[in-house]
Amino acid sequence: MKKIEIIFLAAILVIGLALRLYKINRPIADWHSWRQADTAAVARNFIKEGYNPLVPRFDDMSSQANGLDNPNRYRFVEFPGIWTITGVNDTAARLTTVVITLVSTLLLYLLVRIFSGWQIAALSTFFFATIPYNVFYSSAILPSPLMVLFVLALFLSFYKWLENEKKYVYFLLAILFANLAILTWPIAIFFSTPLIYLYYDKYGFGMLKKPSLWLFIVLSLFPFAVWRLWMTQFPEGIPSWQFLLNEGNIRFKGAFFRWLIVERLGGLILSVTGFSLLIVGVIKKSKSKEMYFYFFWLLGLLLYFVVFASGNIRHDYYQIPSIPILAIFLAIGTKFLFDLPSKYFVRSLGKLLAIVLVILTFAFTFFEVRGFYWINKPAIVEAGKAVDKLLPQDATVIAPYNGDAAFLYQTNRHGYPVTDRPLKDLIKSGTKYLVSVDMEDEGIKNLVNHCRVIDQTDNYVIVEMFVECIGK
Repeated sequence: MKKIEIIFLAAILVIGLALRLYKINRPIADWHSWRQADTAAVARNFIKEGYNPLVPRFDDMSSQANGLDNPNRYRFVEFPGIWTITGVNDTAARLTTVVITLVSTLLLYLLVRIFSGWQIAALSTFFFATIPYNVFYSSAILPSPLMVLFVLALFLSFYKWLENEKKYVYFLLAILFANLAILTWPIAIFFSTPLIYLYYDKYGFGMLKKPSLWLFIVLSLFPFAVWRLWMTQFPEGIPSWQFLLNEGNIRFKGAFFRWLIVERLGGLILSVTGFSLLIVGVIKKSKSKEMYFYFFWLLGLLLYFVVFASGNIRHDYYQIPSIPILAIFLAIGTKFLFDLPSKYFVRSLGKLLAIVLVILTFAFTFFEVRGFYWINKPAIVEAGKAVDKLLPQDATVIAPYNGDAAFLYQTNRHGYPVTDRPLKDLIKSGTKYLVSVDMEDEGIKNLVNHCRVIDQTDNYVIVEMFVECIGK
């Protein structure tokens, strides 16, 4: 690696780190806090109750995940991972995601450098490190950035193995990273398309006769299959997921394309200016191996968008896996504008246009993302601290917040983020404390008037309930 490459890469990593330190100490009450709280709660409960990755538990005891009561708080989504080491400190947990993304930045550079040279690699990692959407989500407590890291490591190790199949260490590493990626988030399977291309590029259809290919497939999928089989013993801990496929038959409808292209890619993630650079990068003619690798990667992304149509429309964090390949095509498009042939274009205007488009992309997308950092209901943090201070450590709590477990997480207690059954039933089962930040709710006012108030301010109230005070 040349000295100039090291300088550029180091500068990008420093910039990437600096950007992610913005509001790094914010509590888990920001955008998509409900999903972050689930991941953080599993890690926190491992620390409090003992580490057992085969039986992850979060804080929610309600039936809202799939209609089944979940008194044991089982939570089987991603295989529980690295946030366990960060404890209950929100800042440390966010910094863990930051480190994960910085490692991904380095891996992306090494990968793109192989196919496109150091300049495209540097531009790709620059976009990956600085796109405001990715900056926010790479300081969030979510499994998606970890999956991205494992996918990039998989691509790199798989390529190195195909260079020399006698280097079995790369084969083993590829299997390891494939397992980690799929266990972290199963949609990683969609990003096997570039691997298929690489194998085909070397062996053609003869690859189907290669025992190593089938061994790789079996060993990559076997642990995931075992994990899914194990999960079936805990049905109450498996959230409903079918609605993520095609809820409302949205796939290929006008709303599907509008939300995915206009609102997400052309708005939140890239803006209209970044989307223009993306299109330029996609249509630019490149050397065949570079083009095919990237286009097979893009194909995997498009398949993911189509299969999980409603998931990608409902949740904007579902587009996190798109960032590496989008960053690559942004880089290709930007480099193309810088290198316009002088025979047909005014090169200086091409460079100026590229710079203006990049600046506007950052300006427009930060405007979209800046609200993600806001704590829209600070009262849940304040109330959570009061609960943690005033109630017994083993108390179960009702913290109604439209089903969002972020409020319950702030209490550092197990319980219910939604009142999914009569209060008398909850009291009889041992849950007698309720905390609320909805001071205007008539039901809460009634509880305040007839039950025991433990603490009350203008922002929250903590109530101890008894069967006798319910319904009065």
